[in-house]
Amino acid sequence: MRKMFYLLAFLALILTSCADKSPRPNAAAYPNIVFENDSIKEWFALQNVVSVVRDDGFIEVEVTGKNISSSKQILTYNVDWYDQNGFTIKSILVKRKIASIENGKSIIIHVISPSANAQNYKVRFGLPTSDDELRDQNVNLREYKGE
Repeated sequence: MRKMFYLLAFLALILTSCADKSPRPNAAAYPNIVFENDSIKEWFALQNVVSVVRDDGFIEVEVTGKNISSSKQILTYNVDWYDQNGFTIKSILVKRKIASIENGKSIIIHVISPSANAQNYKVRFGLPTSDDELRDQNVNLREYKGE
């Protein structure tokens, strides 16, 4: 009986030490972050979100996240800026971007508001669609990348 108890205790210790203890994203802790697809939360862990209003009135935001899966993942992100009345600020600088994140690697998204009138922001994470892939094949973008 005693040997069985020790064996079960040993197995319980082994199994609990192998459990996945990697951090999971806590969307409630970051109200300015929106996940358009819940499946992103399974592999993308938010590590830090900071923002500051600079002396010139522009808002600077930095979002850090990590791919906690065992394979490379692709996501899209977009930052929406809002004025004091809650209206979206339109700008050619505001567009959806595609990011590829290798397993175990982090990504840092650093953005500055397009206008000093910006009062708030939302960072939206999503999964790429065929439309996003077409945007990524834009001739001007390829030229900018040096292709």
